[in-house]
Amino acid sequence: MLFKSINLQWLIYLILFVGFAILIRISVMNISLVASGSMLPNHEVGSRIISNQLSWGLNIPWKPQQIMQWSSPQRGDVVLFKNPYDNDHIWMKRVIGLPGDRIQFHKHHLYVNHQRCSFPKRNKEHLPRGQKHFSPTYHIWSSYLEKDWGPIVVPVGAVFLMGDNRGDSIDSRVWGSIPITYLTGKPVLRIWPLSNAAWLSE
Repeated sequence: MLFKSINLQWLIYLILFVGFAILIRISVMNISLVASGSMLPNHEVGSRIISNQLSWGLNIPWKPQQIMQWSSPQRGDVVLFKNPYDNDHIWMKRVIGLPGDRIQFHKHHLYVNHQRCSFPKRNKEHLPRGQKHFSPTYHIWSSYLEKDWGPIVVPVGAVFLMGDNRGDSIDSRVWGSIPITYLTGKPVLRIWPLSNAAWLSE
């Protein structure tokens, strides 16, 4: 009887451990594969990324709905999200515009709220964060074949997303702004390849 009691205890512990691990996996953090080159040169194809799924709030794992929100994404943030036009994959892009922002591409330059943000000759970009502040500068791959577009005003409750590899990215330029409730997390750690493992800030 003692042996059976010990076995039952271990079985209960195992079930609790597995349940807790599943809860962490679907609600707190996730490991994602970078499956395309749309975020080059900053995220290589084949990289494995751990994302924090509690970056902005607590989501219902099986549908795009927030239970609780404690912060909002900022311009320049790299985000993972469920694409309403592709339910089979988790996508990665960069937040370019927030609700109410005016986004425009004109003569090879990106403008956010009338402020020029891109420096295509240097393949660099930064985005406004307040009146006198900008996001940290990040690298992009510009496309000189891209035609002028916009202006586009980002709807309430949505974000405008673009890949860093501007000539090889399907993003909000194609399917429009994405509801914020579809965002699933923010990349925090690259774990593969090991030679390129690093904490991710932007």
